[in-house]
Amino acid sequence: MKKSDVPQDDSILGEHRRACYALDEQGRYVVVGSIGWDVETVVNGQANDEVRRAIAVALARVRSGTMSPLGYHMARRQMDVAMLSAYSGISRLRIRWHLRPKPFARLSERVLCRYAEALSLPADALRYVPQGAAHERL
Repeated sequence: MKKSDVPQDDSILGEHRRACYALDEQGRYVVVGSIGWDVETVVNGQANDEVRRAIAVALARVRSGTMSPLGYHMARRQMDVAMLSAYSGISRLRIRWHLRPKPFARLSERVLCRYAEALSLPADALRYVPQGAAHERL
């Protein structure tokens, strides 16, 4: 892409720019600032919608009693069992077990703290889900 062809459409970046590489008049690659690209805006919007949907589904499952609050907080942080296992050092099997409401309710404070640290939350917040809206603004 030539330097003059770098897209400058509206995007989620607002006034900020990101670096793109483009060819200058001499055929060399140079760094050019770009505000964004319409296609990028559409794709990011679709991805955010999918994340919001996953959070809403997780919240509904917690409220119906089929999943522990841990599942909601994992969805909010866009973590799956494997990722939470890697961050917390807790085995995948134990995490799957703790996604059930009854085993989660019996968790020790030590295990809750490990989850809280991996999810960047206070330990007390892990036991609760929001009462109102299904998710925070992304």
